[in-house]
Amino acid sequence: MNVRIALSIATGGALGALIRFYLAGILPVYRDFPVGTLLVNSLASLILGYLYGLMFWGFYVSSDWRAFFGAGFCGSLSTFSTFSYETFSLIREREYLIAGINIVANVIITIMLVFVGFMLARR
Repeated sequence: MNVRIALSIATGGALGALIRFYLAGILPVYRDFPVGTLLVNSLASLILGYLYGLMFWGFYVSSDWRAFFGAGFCGSLSTFSTFSYETFSLIREREYLIAGINIVANVIITIMLVFVGFMLARR
């Protein structure tokens, strides 16, 4: 891996982590539902969908920017491990309905937002 790519990933990762910490921290848990995690997973999905869409529709995206946004920013912004832990905790606490809603919301919303980002890039 060249140094420029490594710096792109590190910079994107630092910014993604800071934004994740801020966004997840300012949003309350609503009736045991982790809204902040859903927001950051959704935002990362939208950005990745947009990036993929740009490339698919023929817009050149340099390897530096792909590394910055893909592995760096979105990789650190998206909190799949936090989502998994929160879901496990809800199940352990026998909050099965909320755990199910959390799974469906995170999976369906983030897949839809990848599609939205992809289509936005077409414009």
